[in-house]
Amino acid sequence: MATQQTIGNTANPLGNSHEARFLDDLKSLDTAGRNKGVIRLHLSRLQPENRDRQSLSNAETAFDELVKMRAAWLYRLRNSDLMVMFERDVTDSAERAVSKLLKLWERDPLMQKFKSDPRKNRLSSWFDMTQDHDKLLAFAHRQAATNDKSVRKSLKELIADREVQRSSQERGAPLTPLELGKVEESLARVDLSGFTRRQPVCAFVEGDKPEVVFTEVFVSIGDLRETLIPHTDLTANPWLFQHLTQTLDRRVMVQIARREDRTLLREGFSINVNVSTLLSEEFLAFDDDFAPSTQDVVLELRLEDIFSDPGSFLFARDFLTERGYRICIDGLNLNTFPFADTTRLGVSYAKLMWSQELTGYVGTTLGQNFKDMIRSRKKGRTILARCDSEASVKVGQQLGITLFQGRYIDTLTRAR
Repeated sequence: MATQQTIGNTANPLGNSHEARFLDDLKSLDTAGRNKGVIRLHLSRLQPENRDRQSLSNAETAFDELVKMRAAWLYRLRNSDLMVMFERDVTDSAERAVSKLLKLWERDPLMQKFKSDPRKNRLSSWFDMTQDHDKLLAFAHRQAATNDKSVRKSLKELIADREVQRSSQERGAPLTPLELGKVEESLARVDLSGFTRRQPVCAFVEGDKPEVVFTEVFVSIGDLRETLIPHTDLTANPWLFQHLTQTLDRRVMVQIARREDRTLLREGFSINVNVSTLLSEEFLAFDDDFAPSTQDVVLELRLEDIFSDPGSFLFARDFLTERGYRICIDGLNLNTFPFADTTRLGVSYAKLMWSQELTGYVGTTLGQNFKDMIRSRKKGRTILARCDSEASVKVGQQLGITLFQGRYIDTLTRAR
């Protein structure tokens, strides 16, 4: 009975969505884009006592550096196995990551006969995308076929399981006011450059050629959490998290104002800020030192932050517009997007997060209404973010969107 409970608890509730994403990503790879390898980590073969949540998490963190470099992508399967797609030029690093895991589970019966070679063991299977793409695609189709019925039957249960998994087990205990104080004290001493990430927003011109419009500069909350206060969910309490982001706003502004990254100064950039930050002395100092000139400076605000104090937003918006800044409404989903009318709010961009639901809009009345909404807000004002595959870009284009951001866009710009 104990064994069954362990197995049940480690079945991954994110498996359905990750398997679907794996299938989408495989479909989107053209011949030139298949210069990749894939590893399947057969974690389900391990003994139940070696498949606790911390051990399964270790399998993912072994590839952290490659993921941060955008050179590897992880997909969790429902049975707790892990698929790792990686760029061929980081094969040595992928092998080292697997070697670490072999040592972690060297006492498991699975490892008794194969202890050292990352490619010759029963924990991992390796695939070359140039040769095995069709085999992997067939596997992904089979996985999708077996989970499709269960998704339709128990969608609410799966969503609930995923949220419970994310908040209570993966992200840890909620942040408390006392812990917030400690984090903010640490932030005063920590060099944020190691946690800063960049991701371009691109327009597609001349077919599939992306042109960078501006580059978002942001702090990786996940990496920051693991360093400063692991096993804590920084986002569980929205008010405490907003207070934390205000501190981060100020630190990022100071970092950019140093003008250490000349690329950003040439091509334009965006940063995430709160309305209260825009009204602070720190922002006025940033503006004095770094007002927009020849390049775009985009300030990304959350819709809920705007609506919580519309008077302050309108005051800040008028000041920013006069000074030459652009404003982007960030973090929108299909429910909140209709309320983020760029024309009525007097802003330059609205950023919608990719959702699989958008695929069903294409060729329908609902899709035409959505396309009309995009057109009424002026072409080039809506950004579709979290585009992890070519398919998401194609869907966005069919719905009238011309600006895109996400992992798939990263691969295209990196290839250039």
